[in-house]
Amino acid sequence: MKKIIILLLSIVIVSCSKYLEEDLLTNPSLNGLTTEDDVKAALTGAYAGLLGSSNPGYYGRNYLYLREVPTDNLFGTGARKDFDNFVGLGTSNSVVVNTYNDIYAMILKANLLVDNVDNANIDEDLINWYKAQAQFLLALGYSDLTSLFGEVVLITSSVNDIEEKPSRTSVEEVEQYILALLEEAIPHLDKEDAENLPGAATLGAGYALKMKLHLKRKEWAKVEETADLIMGLGRYNLLPNIEDLYTIGNSFNEEIIFSVKTTGDPYGKSLNALAAGSTDIAQHQYDGQNDYWGFGTFRGELKVYYSYDPADDRFTKLFRHSFIDRKGKTVGPKTLDNKNNPDVNKSLPYIYSEKYPHPLAGTATDLRTDIYHGSTLFVSRYAEVLLAKAEALNEINGPSQEVFDLINEVRNRANLSNLETTGSFDQTSLRDAIFQERQWEFYMEGYRRDDLIRQGTFVDKVRHSHLKSTDLIDVQECHQLFPIPEIERSLNKNLTQNECY
Repeated sequence: MKKIIILLLSIVIVSCSKYLEEDLLTNPSLNGLTTEDDVKAALTGAYAGLLGSSNPGYYGRNYLYLREVPTDNLFGTGARKDFDNFVGLGTSNSVVVNTYNDIYAMILKANLLVDNVDNANIDEDLINWYKAQAQFLLALGYSDLTSLFGEVVLITSSVNDIEEKPSRTSVEEVEQYILALLEEAIPHLDKEDAENLPGAATLGAGYALKMKLHLKRKEWAKVEETADLIMGLGRYNLLPNIEDLYTIGNSFNEEIIFSVKTTGDPYGKSLNALAAGSTDIAQHQYDGQNDYWGFGTFRGELKVYYSYDPADDRFTKLFRHSFIDRKGKTVGPKTLDNKNNPDVNKSLPYIYSEKYPHPLAGTATDLRTDIYHGSTLFVSRYAEVLLAKAEALNEINGPSQEVFDLINEVRNRANLSNLETTGSFDQTSLRDAIFQERQWEFYMEGYRRDDLIRQGTFVDKVRHSHLKSTDLIDVQECHQLFPIPEIERSLNKNLTQNECY
C-alpha cells in the first residue's frame, strides 16, 4: 500500500525564547524535528492553527457564525442570515467549508508533532510536555468537529494512504479517541512553566476540555469529578469585575483556563487579510460609523436582551444600549419598560455586545482598514466550571445547598442576589435556571448552541428566538449539524451527507 507523509508547505523555523511568541505561521521543517527550537516552532504552528488560515478564521468570526448566530442569542443579517433562518445554508457555504478545512489543517500540524517529536534530541520530560500540548490540540479540534458536523473522518496520524477514501467515524468512536488523547496528555501538562505562557495548554485546560466532553455526554459523575479536579488546583477564581474579563490585554488572568492567544498584529489590515495573530470579532463602533463597516451579523436578539435583570452587570456593562449612527444621530436605547411592546423604537431592532471591543473604537481611525485586534475568544473559563458542576449535581441528586452556592457565586459577581433556596425549585425548574444563567453569563462566547442541543431545546428556542411571537424560524432537528462541504464529498465518495442538506 502506497504511503506518504503529508507535509505543510510553509517550513519556516523561528528560534525564540518563548515558543508562543514566535512567528504564528511557523511549521515543521522538511528535515524533521531535531532540536528544541524545531519542536517549539512546530508547536507554535499548531497553536496558530486555532486562528485558521482562512479569512475570517477558525477561532475568529467563523466561530461565532457557527455557534451563536444559529441560536436564540444572535440575529443573523446580510450574508449570514442563512445561519439564522437556515434557508440557503448549502454545502458550499464559505464559513462552513473554511472552518472544516481550518480544523483539519490544525489537526495535521498537531499530528506531525506527535508523530515526530520523539526523534528530537531533547530531554524526555520536555518531549512529553510538547507532545501533550499537541494531543490537547487534537482533542480540541475533534471536539469542535463532532460538535459542528457529528460523524467526521478520524485521522490519527500524519502518515496516510493517498488512495484511501475513509468513511465518517461515529461520534462515539471519535469521543473515545478524544478521551484517550486527554488521558495520555493530562499527566504531562502539569508543568509550572506553562502557567506563565499565555495561550499554552495547561493541566487545567486538559481537565476543562475533558469536563466539556463529559458534559456533552451527560456523564454527570465525571463532570463533577473533573470540575473538582480543576477547583482543587487552586489556580482559578472569578474576577471581581465581570467587565475586566474583556479588556484587551487582560486575557491572561486567574479566570481564564484556556484561550486562543492573539497578538493584535495581523498579516494585513484589510477585509481580505489573513487573520494570523489576531481576531476579527470586535464590534467596531465609533461616532459616525456604528458598526456599519464592522460585522453587523453580531447583532443580539432583543428577547435575550430583555431577559436580563436590569441590575445585572452583564447587562449594564456588557451591552451597548445606545449609539451614534453614521448621520450623527443618537439611536436608542431600547428600554426594559418597552420590552412587551415589539413595535416600539423600530430604529433599534437589535443590540450589540461590548464583549469584544476594538482598541481604536471611538477614535478617528477608519476601521474598514483596521479590522483586526487583540480581543480573545475564551475556550474555557472558571465560571463554566462552577455552572457545569452545579448542573451535574442537580442532575445527580436534585437541588441542594451546594448547587445553589455554585450558581450564586456566578450571580453575585454579576451584582445579582442569591437564588432562593427554600423549596422554590425542583430538579426541572433548577435545570432551567442553570441554563438561563449560562445564557446570561456566556452570551456571545460560543456556548449557546451546544447548550441548547444538550438541553434538547434547540428547535423550540431557535424557532421562537425573535421578539415578535408571530415571527417564527423554520428550524428542524437536523439543523443541529452543519453540512459536510461538497468539495470534500466530491473528492471522497465514501463521505455521506448530514440530513437537511
